[in-house]
Amino acid sequence: MSLRQTYRIFRQACLSIRACWASSLFIAGAISLGIAALTVILASVEGAERKAEELAIKFGPTAINVIGGNLVEQAINQRPMTLTWEDARRIGEIMPGVARVAPLLLKSDVAVQGGGVRHTVDTLAGSGAWHGLSWGWYLTEGRDFTEIDLQHAENVCFLGAATAERLFDGQSALGRLVVVEGVPLTVIGVLSRQGLVSGDVEFDDRVTVPITTMIRRFNLSRQYLTQLRVAFPETSSPEAMSSYREQMGALLRHLHNLPAGAPDDFLLVTMQDIMQFVDVVKGSIVIFLGLVAVVTMIVGGFTQANLFYLAVSDRSEEIGLRKALGASHQAIFRQFLLEALLLSCGGALLGLGLGTIFGELLSRFDLLHIRLSPFVFTAGVLVACAIGCIFGVRPARAAAGLPPVTALKGNA
Repeated sequence: MSLRQTYRIFRQACLSIRACWASSLFIAGAISLGIAALTVILASVEGAERKAEELAIKFGPTAINVIGGNLVEQAINQRPMTLTWEDARRIGEIMPGVARVAPLLLKSDVAVQGGGVRHTVDTLAGSGAWHGLSWGWYLTEGRDFTEIDLQHAENVCFLGAATAERLFDGQSALGRLVVVEGVPLTVIGVLSRQGLVSGDVEFDDRVTVPITTMIRRFNLSRQYLTQLRVAFPETSSPEAMSSYREQMGALLRHLHNLPAGAPDDFLLVTMQDIMQFVDVVKGSIVIFLGLVAVVTMIVGGFTQANLFYLAVSDRSEEIGLRKALGASHQAIFRQFLLEALLLSCGGALLGLGLGTIFGELLSRFDLLHIRLSPFVFTAGVLVACAIGCIFGVRPARAAAGLPPVTALKGNA
């Protein structure tokens, strides 16, 4: 087929689409809805993966979090406090390569007053000196805790980003006074926003105080800790971190006098554990959403095929006239297949636009983390073209196979 013939068929396809604009609009709309769903699915998977990677990076590749209690075999409200200050001291003394050991105490659902507002924060946290360096969670404004703050159990605190907004409505919280369970505290910093939610706990809704202040002012245990964060040199390799993890587990079992075969009364979490968990969850999400996308595409394809069959029936006189004037079987077939491809591509662009708008709405309401990329757009267009080819072949063959006399009578 010459270039001139190709151009004529393309021009005729465009004219036919324009002439039959109503049916063309329905066909493109059927494709656009499927592509919009596919766009949101692919973008949400990529967004979740990027969010997980950001979380892992924030966690730090050379740190181990030690959480008290057995999170696998015990419910949250039934986990005993098993980590002690002695554990923190012995880990710092015995474990090789330890750079820092940071303690943490947590208390849930604490009443706070500030800026004329009463609020119940999800978490009251007690932290050691240099909180940002120890936990990788830095301040957007203000200063960090110092050793002096801990020695004197100063009545100072950080606010989480969400807490600062709720108490002070966008105004600077630095130097302001908040009252936490009757204890007045001066705000010396605001933590950077994490954007994470675990169950009913929002990470950014918290008040953080020096851990000595938490023990003395809020009557918490002087012996037990909720978590420990053990940091190793930044040059530690993944193999070294795996070895440190095993040594840490063996040391804690020895310190807690756990007999052989008894379950751990602690949980060790590293960046590798987080990534493995994310990979498992991601695989399940991809399978589920992939099936949804396939079903959506098949439904859209069948809808397109049915609409094309109706279009062939409506345009039978046109087909008969063209054949009577000498149009070949191949020319009719190519024109209808090209119309299917053009409408599929148009539907893909419309669907990508709808998917982008819908994805942005979901992101604004924090329902999903959407990440649009060239891959998402390329995949949407390629899938639409595939649908146009697969489900447009049979209607195109039906159009090309109409007998001229029958078609001219309008009895197709």
